[in-house]
Amino acid sequence: MRFRPVSLPSLALGILLLFPATPSWPVTLSPGEPAPEFSLPDIDGNRVSLSRFRGKTVLIAFWSTWCSRCEEELSFLRDRFGDRDDVAVLLVNQDSEKTVSMKRIAEMRKKLGLRFPIIVDSGLELWDRFGINALPTSLVIGKNGKVLFVESNFYWASPEKILKAASEG
Repeated sequence: MRFRPVSLPSLALGILLLFPATPSWPVTLSPGEPAPEFSLPDIDGNRVSLSRFRGKTVLIAFWSTWCSRCEEELSFLRDRFGDRDDVAVLLVNQDSEKTVSMKRIAEMRKKLGLRFPIIVDSGLELWDRFGINALPTSLVIGKNGKVLFVESNFYWASPEKILKAASEG
């Protein structure tokens, strides 16, 4: 019997396929920690800062226009939080290009009927500050400015977890 050598990419893919998809954890931010302050423009040119929402529960969704799970999460957020005023929802676009097409982001906003502020993190500043390692990633920040909930990948149980965390805010 002859054995053929296996390439490293093939081996890595094989290992990945052995493990089921599970929610991953952001690298640097955990529940109980204070959320990092930021002030960045949204796609309409308005400055959005986290401190502006102090005393209110804040839900931040990191997403990208190319991500189908992101679109699924954005639709959920629109349907469940679009008419609520007790939770501020901020959408942080994390497209991988350094210069993101505003037209593409605006088209996604229109297609999904989103009314939340969309912050463009073109320098990936928030990606680094919040320790994001996967898209989509959701964070719920309590009224006291501390992280209550962090979860990547928006999987089957995410909607219930997000709703629970937002109600505890």
